[in-house]
Amino acid sequence: MRKSEQEMSIERVVIAVTELAPVQQMWDEALQFLEESRAELHALFVEDERWHRAASLPFTREISRVSGMDADFTMQRAIELHTEAIDRAQQQLQQLAAESEHELAFEVLAESDQERIRDLVAGAQCVVITPALADQPVFRELKKLGCRVLLIDIEHPGTTSTGSWSISNNCFHEEQ
Repeated sequence: MRKSEQEMSIERVVIAVTELAPVQQMWDEALQFLEESRAELHALFVEDERWHRAASLPFTREISRVSGMDADFTMQRAIELHTEAIDRAQQQLQQLAAESEHELAFEVLAESDQERIRDLVAGAQCVVITPALADQPVFRELKKLGCRVLLIDIEHPGTTSTGSWSISNNCFHEEQ
């Protein structure tokens, strides 16, 4: 199967964003797949649970970028920052979807919720666009599933990484 035929057979595009993800670049990559198929578009905000663990430690401090003053980093502050990051990502993705006239399903996913990511990619030919963060459990699960994953390099904007792919069991697999 030629690459263009593979791309046309994609049924679902999943964009997995984090607090630091280059949303615009990830969106641009997703559009390339959406232009050549009638794929469903899902956006996941993958929660970084380390914020909550850090906030639970009595010695964790937050330093203001503006004043340089420090303060206790509390669970309440971690929740505020987390909520702001989710709202910012959702707003940006919904705006991009509206501008390009695509429907978007958005949800928040705990980084340890491997079952939900399996549900999203099961039974559909899919591509997952994600920042190159191999240390989070949900991203490790994607590798196990063998679905096509397009990695966006956070540290070097404009850089993506893919491999050679073949299709079996409704997912793209990297050829060895």
